[in-house]
Amino acid sequence: MMPVDSEKSGHDTAKAYTTDEIVALPGFPQCLSFCNQKLLEIHRKMPREVRYVADLRRWVMTHGALALHFSHQVDPTQPVLSATNLFREIEHIGIASPNTVTSYLKEIHARGYIIALPQADQRVRAYRMTEFSEKMFYLYLQISLQGLDLIDGAGRAERVNSDPRILTYMHPIFARRMLRDPLYYAPPPSIAPLVNTTIGISVLNEMTRAQKEKSTDDGRVYIHLGSASAMAKHYGVSRGNIARLLSKVQNAGHYGQNASGTWVSAQLLRDHHILQGLKMAHSAAAYREAQKMRTRELLCQ
Repeated sequence: MMPVDSEKSGHDTAKAYTTDEIVALPGFPQCLSFCNQKLLEIHRKMPREVRYVADLRRWVMTHGALALHFSHQVDPTQPVLSATNLFREIEHIGIASPNTVTSYLKEIHARGYIIALPQADQRVRAYRMTEFSEKMFYLYLQISLQGLDLIDGAGRAERVNSDPRILTYMHPIFARRMLRDPLYYAPPPSIAPLVNTTIGISVLNEMTRAQKEKSTDDGRVYIHLGSASAMAKHYGVSRGNIARLLSKVQNAGHYGQNASGTWVSAQLLRDHHILQGLKMAHSAAAYREAQKMRTRELLCQ
């Protein structure tokens, strides 16, 4: 049996939070800025890979696929990643049909993000994630944990660096918490046009990462934002693609330009903060649960 040091286990100091608690904490703006910057850096380095899973529908299917993959890793009696099992995982959201799920798995298989498993019944296609896919989503979780540590200094990121197995436990918990949260899969109108498109989430991060001042009396927040051409170059899309996306947000009254500069609505900013606070709250809760599961696993060795 392997000894476990409770002082270093991580769940004595790593708190769980509600979304409202996270957003209200003094360290939340620093956490948000850090996570925004890290995710934008990844998108700029790997625009094709990130863009392929960036819109909400693909992101939902990806979370469901990873939840199945890592759950099966932890407990081989759990269902494998297959089209049928993935559809069951996300059916309640109503965002994809069985045919859409099947096509999605075929696409990411062709791109090398998943590998087909040998099956006795050749009519049933089962898969596992590649090592590259696992590492990408480990990194995604680690960025969230680093952001949480900026809020409370609980040392989550250091703990998972020394014991990455925690992340294997953490992802299914995190993914299923997100997939059960209507705010995640039915975002508010101010940001829906952005999170429902492949490039939109990065544009949203660009729009919300650097505000010049607090909200004005007319509900506008002036921001620093690069040109459509610059964003297109960063993310490997056409300028027209970015311009059309910004036009949708502008027509909805949540973005614009005037003599004072570029602005977004205070509503858009609040909704973005709530969505990010939700993600951080689910990350914090998932980490605590995963850490406890990992501790029990070590005690049984």
